[in-house]
Amino acid sequence: MPGIEAYGNENLVYLFFCIFLLIGLFVWSYHWKKSKMDAFAHIASMKKIADSISLPGRIIKRVCLCVVYLLLVFSLMRPQGAPDQELKDDENGLDKKTTSSSISLEDIEKKESGDKVKVKENARDIVFLLDVSASMAAPDLYPNRLEKAKYMIRDILSCLDGEHVALVVFTSVPSVKCILTLDYTYFKQILDDVSINDNDYAGTKFMPALKEIIDRQFDFSENKFKDLIVITDGGDTTFESLKGTEKDTFEKSFFDLAEKAYTENNIRIHTIGIGTKAGAIVQGVKDENGNPVKSSLNEEFLKGISNHAKGVYIAVEDSNVNMADIYKKYIAPEGQTDIEKEIAVDSDKLKELVQKQKEEEEQKVVYIEYYIYPLFLSIFILIAEFFIPEKKRIRRAKQ
Repeated sequence: MPGIEAYGNENLVYLFFCIFLLIGLFVWSYHWKKSKMDAFAHIASMKKIADSISLPGRIIKRVCLCVVYLLLVFSLMRPQGAPDQELKDDENGLDKKTTSSSISLEDIEKKESGDKVKVKENARDIVFLLDVSASMAAPDLYPNRLEKAKYMIRDILSCLDGEHVALVVFTSVPSVKCILTLDYTYFKQILDDVSINDNDYAGTKFMPALKEIIDRQFDFSENKFKDLIVITDGGDTTFESLKGTEKDTFEKSFFDLAEKAYTENNIRIHTIGIGTKAGAIVQGVKDENGNPVKSSLNEEFLKGISNHAKGVYIAVEDSNVNMADIYKKYIAPEGQTDIEKEIAVDSDKLKELVQKQKEEEEQKVVYIEYYIYPLFLSIFILIAEFFIPEKKRIRRAKQ
């Protein structure tokens, strides 16, 4: 096994110190039992009991339990190694992430209030529509669908250079978390705080969320290229409750809305189907009969939406999807142009742009998980400990 290079949950290292509590518990238990025997047992009985107990065997069993505890903590820390993918700089070392603004702190100091400076921005707006309904807690993607979706959005952000981004989450109602902005740091902070049923409404209704974005979120945009990236498992409470022609009519209304978004508003809709076709049990959710609810990916529905809005559909059924590459290959090539704007000097705004300009591109490394090795070893030691006797073997006298 190659060397360990990182840990998925390194903060759990403090649990190692709890081993002293475990050792203290064993020592206290030993002395407590001994004091009780001294108080109540007959001297002859004490000698007989003491002679039958194997002290080395008892110590070995306790040591095994301590080792098992340490291995379990080590496993929970998720040791990782053998990076199999890394975004490297280009040959000239120039492929660093910067904003397209060329403003520096020196420029700010030379400008006075009311002066204008030229700033370059990418002529593209991207709105992320993220499903935060209960089904996104399904664990068929590690650690669950929602956390995987948030990771994918951050993956796309890592390759952006001047695009405006916004975030809208939805359950049965949509909730605007971040309007179109260039402040990627702020966007990430908002994204990190998103949780299941974030807007305190249960259920999943896709239509109001689509209308919110199509009718409002792109209204004030002057950019030519507009992309809506929908990340969901495709579940819709209303859609799933219908049958026959009613279901077909409802589905067609989605496709018509998607087509209208492209033809009238030039909004391309890209759908990312997150989850597996086999599905998974949604924890804490039961149907009207009290049975567990299983959520599966509704792939055809999402494909239909993206097809009618001239977008792309991406299926995510494992953990090895590189969204940065997918964005650059299938979304960004159309309309990858910059626009130049003049903005009035605003110290806060300009310092924000400078901060982004100084940010270097975050290298993305994909590690192999090693937690399974200490986990298996702890199970093996625990089984072996069970067969270690605490009593001495009694040798029978030869007749």
